[in-house]
Amino acid sequence: MSLIKVGIIVESFLFVGVFLWVRKLTSNKGRQPSLSKKTIKNLKF
Repeated sequence: MSLIKVGIIVESFLFVGVFLWVRKLTSNKGRQPSLSKKTIKNLKF
């Protein structure tokens, strides 16, 4: 039973960490210049 509680706590911390990390990434994205059309054309998917 205690192992399940520890798992829930670890998962919640991971979720909060990922949430904050994604928010930081999206805030940084606004300051970066967008890719030029030439760069996008050269990318191969």
